[in-house]
Amino acid sequence: MLLEALEVLGVASVALAGAAMIVLALEHRLRSGPSTGTAQPDGRAVLLFEQGTLVDATPGAQRLLQQTARVGSDLSRLATALARGFGPDLEQRLAGLPRFGRLVLASPHGAGTLEIADEGRALRVTLAPDATAGSAVDLLALRAAEAELDLLRGLAEAAPQPIWMMDERGGLAWANQAYLALADRAAGLPEGAATAAWPAQPLFPVPADLAEGERRLQRLSLPAPPDGEPSWHDVTSLRRGEGSLHFATDVGDLVRAEAARRQFVQTLAKTFAHLRTGLAIFDRDRRLVLFNPAFVDLTSLPIGFLSGRPLVRTVLDRLRDAKILPEPRDYAGWRETVAALEAAAAEGHYHETWTLPDGRTYRVTGRPHLDGALAFLFEDISDEIGLTRRFRADLGMAQAALDALEDAVAVFSPTGVISLSNVAYARLWGLADDERTAPSLLTELARWEERSVSSPIWNRLRDGWNAGRLEATGTLELHDGRDIFIRALPLARCGTLVSFRPAPTSPPDDLPAMPSSS
Repeated sequence: MLLEALEVLGVASVALAGAAMIVLALEHRLRSGPSTGTAQPDGRAVLLFEQGTLVDATPGAQRLLQQTARVGSDLSRLATALARGFGPDLEQRLAGLPRFGRLVLASPHGAGTLEIADEGRALRVTLAPDATAGSAVDLLALRAAEAELDLLRGLAEAAPQPIWMMDERGGLAWANQAYLALADRAAGLPEGAATAAWPAQPLFPVPADLAEGERRLQRLSLPAPPDGEPSWHDVTSLRRGEGSLHFATDVGDLVRAEAARRQFVQTLAKTFAHLRTGLAIFDRDRRLVLFNPAFVDLTSLPIGFLSGRPLVRTVLDRLRDAKILPEPRDYAGWRETVAALEAAAAEGHYHETWTLPDGRTYRVTGRPHLDGALAFLFEDISDEIGLTRRFRADLGMAQAALDALEDAVAVFSPTGVISLSNVAYARLWGLADDERTAPSLLTELARWEERSVSSPIWNRLRDGWNAGRLEATGTLELHDGRDIFIRALPLARCGTLVSFRPAPTSPPDDLPAMPSSS
């Protein structure tokens, strides 16, 4: 029994709640007037707003609001839609309407009468047509459509790019001024001349097999005038109903730039083909884009492989396999070396000498180029390295020969810098090993004079050096009492050789006797 009583009470509560909602709805309908959601018999359009948001409207009024951009509140959009018929300040007048105020505006353009009433919680907007006109909403919608059509037509006519339409038979149905001007230029008319008749044939061969909604892009050219170049355009075509719509963009500068770039690359390729230095250029994606025959000769990589635009790491891997690149101790270390090599070359810091197992020596340089490109230069410096080694060997042999002499010998360059000296010279004058090729002739002359008794030969040596030809002989006495015979001889290419040896008891037969210092 208790459960049945509770069930009856629940049903009664639901019924009472439903009745209360119906009463409230009827009260609201009586207070706010008839609903605006149905079409009005006299053609009026009615809209009801609460805090700027549309809560109810007749079908015609809804269509009017749907034609405006969805920017701002619903009330602001309505003011924008009605501004053409009732003034551009309509939104400000709506904002200044007092509570329970009423505003009635008559359109000077025959768009009807606009009545705005503040009903407290809601704002009611009523658009009534003139007695002699049809629906005010239809009239405003028509004028808005005409204004939009005028705007779009003006935009199309004033567009700087040629725009035209083709009918279903492939004939020219419409064209803007840019297209007609292009047709005049193609016909050979001078700039500013009177426009020719309507073009009989389209300027560009546009596709006739376009599907609905398909968009197709082609690069097409117009024939070149007698004293000019072809006119290149990117033509975009799309199907519109039975006909088609087309847009042309002038890409003449781009085509000429691409042609100039290709010619420049060809010129570089021809120039690089005669270089003995191997060249490999990689683009910003690190793919090989240019190489010369010297690179092929130095690396022995197949032309087919290089023509496939391999990555820089792939090329270096192949060089490693071909024993052109120095072999690393481990593969992981090799990968780190490649990454470091690529980074260093991109910064212009890569300079290495590669010694190959067959005895050849390559100098490899990495340099950055424009737009993130990377260039590697390969030079075979085997002859240069061999010459340097032979020169060093000859120089070492000459040094060994000098060191084998008992006489102290020093050779000076044309600029007076000591080039060679032997062990006997260093022992005689107390030179350290790092001083044997550093001092100058004048420095050594001061050293000799400091460690010997005063003698006129020093002035003779200075005078000979200043005159550009140092040639003298004589005997000098060291502070330790030893007598030393000195001889200075000019060498080829303005060099000078100075030798010292213990003085004999009498001057050698082949040398003139020195005058007495007294």
